[in-house]
Amino acid sequence: MPSRTLVDGMGRSLEERREWETRKRALNEIARDNWDDPAWRREMAQELTETIYLGFEHENLLGYMTQVENADFDERVFVKEVRGLRAFFVARGGYIESSSVHAEVFEIPRETVGFHVYEEEDKLRTNFAETQATLVELGVQRLDATVNSWFFTGLQAQVTSASPYYVSVNDLSTSGTSAINNALTAVRDVSRDWEVAIVGRSTMTDQIVNALLGVGSQTGAGFFPELNEDLMRRGVLGTYRGAKIITLKNYLDDTGTPYFPANELWVIGRDASKFAFFGGMLSKEWIENAAWEWHYLARRDAGFVVHRPDRVRRIVDSSIVPYTVIAE
Repeated sequence: MPSRTLVDGMGRSLEERREWETRKRALNEIARDNWDDPAWRREMAQELTETIYLGFEHENLLGYMTQVENADFDERVFVKEVRGLRAFFVARGGYIESSSVHAEVFEIPRETVGFHVYEEEDKLRTNFAETQATLVELGVQRLDATVNSWFFTGLQAQVTSASPYYVSVNDLSTSGTSAINNALTAVRDVSRDWEVAIVGRSTMTDQIVNALLGVGSQTGAGFFPELNEDLMRRGVLGTYRGAKIITLKNYLDDTGTPYFPANELWVIGRDASKFAFFGGMLSKEWIENAAWEWHYLARRDAGFVVHRPDRVRRIVDSSIVPYTVIAE
């Protein structure tokens, strides 16, 4: 009879769990021996910052939804569109009419996104490894949720219910893919790079997949499931008519309220907007003089503009409650 390897809820085998416990004990001992050394704490905080930064870069899906530029911290980022150049047919040797060229240039404003946490020194001295792992996980989640929520808030401000790019449906599950198909056609018709994403929470994206995999002559037409395990884990379900279907993680804020509405589906041309990050993550750590609390502060500068709302469609399903507070 073949042997079976028992795994925990995170998919780790018994050997992997034992290795983790060994590494955790070793890290906790290092923390206990060095906690009063400010240089060690600064080095530890920098490693924490780099881990969160790399985790955010790996998890975030902004690159599929907008044009992303990573600039140096002191750089300025602009959106530039050149217009006016024309071409003419003329007889051989004839005079070619001149045309003037003008550029529309505007700067992407920058804001700062960050978080500040504190923890009791005693907890870090005795259980540093798990506390650090929790900070990394929550730091990546909060940055991902906050940045994406900020981006979609900007899209919503440009595509309100009065906008011609706002599409209301009574029930997407019964209306099939017609609204999606129309939105894809309209966005691709005006887009210039043809990279389009279909984005929403699972309450909306699952309806698309269910409709495509349902019974009928058009079953699965144009849908190709994602085979890349990393992209599947991040939320890319596959492609439909060349557009990536992306499921947003249902992140909750500190009150249990979702960051993203459950009843909205977005068809987004990548060239509808531009997002800029300025430099990497910056961080500080310190211990309060009047208390036994360790503080960790991390921030990063970013900004974006939605300069082509005609390359976006906002589909809203009126049969679904947009926000439901989840009690802890």
